Amino acid sequence: MLDIKHIKSELPNHFSVPNMVLLAGAGQNVGKTTFAASLIWHLKSLGYTIYGLKITPHFHENNPENLIIQNDDFQISLEKKQNGNKDTSRMLNAGAEEVFFIQSNTDSALPVAFDFVHRMGKENILWVCESGGLRAFVDPGLFLYFKLKGTIPEKPSAKKWMPLADRIVEFSDNTFSLLAEQIIVTDNTFVLP
Repeated sequence: MLDIKHIKSELPNHFSVPNMVLLAGAGQNVGKTTFAASLIWHLKSLGYTIYGLKITPHFHENNPENLIIQNDDFQISLEKKQNGNKDTSRMLNAGAEEVFFIQSNTDSALPVAFDFVHRMGKENILWVCESGGLRAFVDPGLFLYFKLKGTIPEKPSAKKWMPLADRIVEFSDNTFSLLAEQIIVTDNTFVLP
């Protein structure tokens, strides 16, 4: 197994990733993965190559299938099951060429884990990523924050990330206040109309 502690390149303090849409939200069941799958499907239909990325702030499972790297702080695996019920399977089923899953038990390990995954991306790909904590050190092309329609999220993380969002997306009855089809890609950079 690769020991990344021996890699000598320096990590940037902040990553600029204009070819990434970053999705965060006020808890579970606010539509992040549904929107991610819809966006991946839409971008794929336009001929783009998309990589998916899901990051969780805790370990869901030890030694997952298709494990790439694991240490005490994080593990990275590839999703290969298109028809599974996990969020990563839904991204793969929607048309992502690769879907990575980072599980980390400490925010301080996320830059190292993200750098590792980001370097595996091909040129001219688009990233669709579901993570809240990633916004602390990544400037994506587009940052969308999801919440249930008519609610005011009270979690400290919501108060931290909502002001940084390019758009607050409200979710209700499987509909969104922003459609995936409204997102534009110009020169491999995500923009809103």
